[in-house]
Amino acid sequence: MESDNVKTPAQLAEEARQTGRDAVEAAQGYAAEARRVGAEAVQSIRPSIEDAKATGREGLDTVKGLAGDARDIASDASATGRAYAKDAVNAAGRKLHDVRGQFERARASCEQYIADEPVKASLISAAAGALLATLVLSALRGGDRRY
Repeated sequence: MESDNVKTPAQLAEEARQTGRDAVEAAQGYAAEARRVGAEAVQSIRPSIEDAKATGREGLDTVKGLAGDARDIASDASATGRAYAKDAVNAAGRKLHDVRGQFERARASCEQYIADEPVKASLISAAAGALLATLVLSALRGGDRRY
């Protein structure tokens, strides 16, 4: 059985050349479309890239500002702590000086009393010594009341 659709080698070669030309033309069309899509993608991405760069710069500026603020706060806290410590030391010194002055005045007053009333001072001293000895012995005995 023979087919009516028999092609000559020249016809087959021409069809092959035409198919090749069609393939080249299609490839060129696809390449042109790919270039157009790529260019559009670049154009659409470019503002986003610029926005990302700007956002990055703003973030860096913000971090630098926060770091500077943190340094300032730490410095202020340190200075405040030093000031409080200095004030506490000065206040303690004043209190100690005041107490020392009160002891000095009490000592001077006792010396004056002893000089003015030596017998009375000796009796008061003996009574205070006895009272103190009684308290010490009582504390040493504790709660044991048998003796």
